[in-house]
Amino acid sequence: MCGLTGVLIGNKRRRKTELEEIGRMFTELLLLNQARGKDAAGLAMIRRDGTYSLFKRPGPAAKLVMEEKYSEIIGRFDNATTCILGHTRWKTRGTEANSLNNHPIRAGAVIGTAAGTILNADRLFKKYRLPRVGEVDSEFIFRLADKKDSIENFTACVSDVRGGMSAVFTRTSAPDTILVIKGNKPLTLWYHKGFRAVFYSSEEWPLERVNGGRQDVIPLDIAAYTLSAFNVADLMDFRQHDFYFKGRMRSYSSWGYQDYLSTEV
Repeated sequence: MCGLTGVLIGNKRRRKTELEEIGRMFTELLLLNQARGKDAAGLAMIRRDGTYSLFKRPGPAAKLVMEEKYSEIIGRFDNATTCILGHTRWKTRGTEANSLNNHPIRAGAVIGTAAGTILNADRLFKKYRLPRVGEVDSEFIFRLADKKDSIENFTACVSDVRGGMSAVFTRTSAPDTILVIKGNKPLTLWYHKGFRAVFYSSEEWPLERVNGGRQDVIPLDIAAYTLSAFNVADLMDFRQHDFYFKGRMRSYSSWGYQDYLSTEV
C-alpha cells in the first residue's frame, strides 16, 4: 500500500511567508499519508539547476519530520525549487533497514516515488538489462525511465509490467518537468491557483484536510492508466499519454494456471 504525496511548484516569485506555508502543507500531507505506510518515510527536493536534497529513514513520517535534517531540507525551499516528492512506505519486498529500498529512489538522473507492486520486476530487470542496487520492485520503473530517451519509448516498455502501480518522478537533467503515472493505484492531484502549485496525495481525504474549503483549488482530471507530463512554466498545460500495463498476470501452481491479482490498495 504506500503513500505518495508532494507538491509541484509552478514558476512564481514567492514571499517567505508563502514558501513557509507551502512547506507546512507538504509536511501535513506527508504526516496524513502515514496511514498508508509506517515502515519508512522520505522526501526529495529538486531545484531548477538539477541539484537536489534527499532524505529517507526507516520508521513513520512522524519520526522523519522531527529529524534536524528534515527541517534543514524544508528550510531550503525557495523560488528555485521545482518539486518536493514525499513517500510513506508499507514494505512488501526489501527490508526498510536498507535505505536503498526506501523512497524516494534515485536511479541515475531519475528521482521518484512509487506505490504498488510490480509482480514480474525480477524478469523485467533482466530483460532490459538494467542495473539494480536495492531489492524493491519499484526500482525498475525509475531505472527504465533513466534508460529510455523519450516518453514514447518508456511507455512502450511499460506494457510488459504486471501488477499495480502509480508513481511520480523527475530527472535532474530536466527538473522543470515532472512526470506523474496514475495507473491502478489511487492518486489525486489538486491545483492551487494562488500558489501556482499542484498538491498531490494517494487518497483525496488528506488534500481535503489540508486544502478543503478553498475556492482557489481545482481538482485535476487525471485519467487512470495515463502518464501526465507537467512543466513548471505552466502546470495547468499538462499533457497526458496513454500508459498501459496489466493489473493481472498468470502464475503457475501445481493445480495449473490461475489469475494472480495484487492485493495492495
